[in-house]
Amino acid sequence: LALAEADGAAVRGPALELLAATGLPDERRAALERAAARAADRGQDPQARAHAIALLALASPAPALEWLVPRLEPQEPEAVQVAAVKAMRASAGEAPGRLLLSRWRALTPAVRSEAAAVLLADADRTRLLLSAIEDGTVQPWTLGFWSKRDLLMHEDAAVRAQAHALLEERPGDREAVLRRYEAALDRPADAARGERVFAAVCAKCHRFQGQGAEVGPDLGTVANRPASLLLKDILMPSLSIAPRYESYLVERASGGTEEGVLAGQTPTTIVLRREGGEERVIPREDVVRLQVSQLSAMPADIEQQVGEQEMADLLRYLTGAPGTR
Repeated sequence: LALAEADGAAVRGPALELLAATGLPDERRAALERAAARAADRGQDPQARAHAIALLALASPAPALEWLVPRLEPQEPEAVQVAAVKAMRASAGEAPGRLLLSRWRALTPAVRSEAAAVLLADADRTRLLLSAIEDGTVQPWTLGFWSKRDLLMHEDAAVRAQAHALLEERPGDREAVLRRYEAALDRPADAARGERVFAAVCAKCHRFQGQGAEVGPDLGTVANRPASLLLKDILMPSLSIAPRYESYLVERASGGTEEGVLAGQTPTTIVLRREGGEERVIPREDVVRLQVSQLSAMPADIEQQVGEQEMADLLRYLTGAPGTR
């Protein structure tokens, strides 16, 4: 508990993981009071505030929704908002789901990702999410790959059926998108703008020129690939998944599933890597089933995030065509 209040984030994080596994000690009241004060103080370091919220979330009762709501204001740093949303997982019922859906369009991608996890952690909240997709409150492209996969592979057959109807494209839709973007390849493009597109959209899963996370292939290997073929790889990623970058699904004996690219193995563990380079270490004794997915971990609706001109700029940056810096 003392380490969870230490000055260094590198110490606090592992201490919180240990407390999550062991439970808080009986003598915790003073520490929780300090954490509540630190979390609410906007003058404090954002990561320290986020860790304070994480500590409060381990207590029983967990922070009330009314207390967490101010931590979601746009004036708050993203780290604090993420921690507040994570803390909502401990709240029962539909209330957290309704709150997050009402603020969905104001959430940044990192906060939305945690919000989706909160919605998917409860059957009633999952149905709220599906209803929000159906009525347009939540656009499918705002859901990450793993959130969509959780819906499409949900244990409830009714949820799976509704998710497939809402999230799967009709045959021919991808080809139409590809043709539309191919027409933009002849536009004047700018590599500097393309670099910004890479940083905003691609870097969380790919490395290029020393930047980004290694979840998918290093894009330095595509410099000599024709732009038209690279465009097809981007817009229709499941047609050609690079070896060693397949997505795996692990069903756990302790409950739930984990998904990610197989990043490493030991005789006793399996390591899955997800968006942003986050890694999940799973004991082999906890693995009920391991299977490779037929779909790429890369989103199949990238056009919702990257417009035609932005795609032309991105391809100019990646391929090093004339006009790049």
